[in-house]
Amino acid sequence: MQIIYAHATLALLAVPLGLYILLTKKGTKQHRILGRIWVTFLIIVSLTAIFIQAINPGQYSLIHLLIPWTIGSLIYSIWNIKKYKNTKIERYKFAHMYSMIGVYVGALLLAGAFTLMPGRFFHEILFG
Repeated sequence: MQIIYAHATLALLAVPLGLYILLTKKGTKQHRILGRIWVTFLIIVSLTAIFIQAINPGQYSLIHLLIPWTIGSLIYSIWNIKKYKNTKIERYKFAHMYSMIGVYVGALLLAGAFTLMPGRFFHEILFG
């Protein structure tokens, strides 16, 4: 149960942090530091999700497909921003931006919405 709490806590912290990062000035030292914290949160959230099998005990569910997608997207985003720093080619900056927005929407908002389905842990907490 503690793994679910760790997973949920970091995911819930990542939502406002990610929104703040998306809405503030890019390329600053603050953006880079908060971005690294956000990516760390999401890596931990993804890795802890591997051990959560509450819907089908002992089996993975469809939501687990977000794990490799999230980790792959984060790697892709980081690779693109490093390429942009070295080359100043705009497409790398935009690839980084769109990939990070995709991770925010898919891994946090969409997956978060699935946690409110009947039978899920957060549904029980919020709706009894």
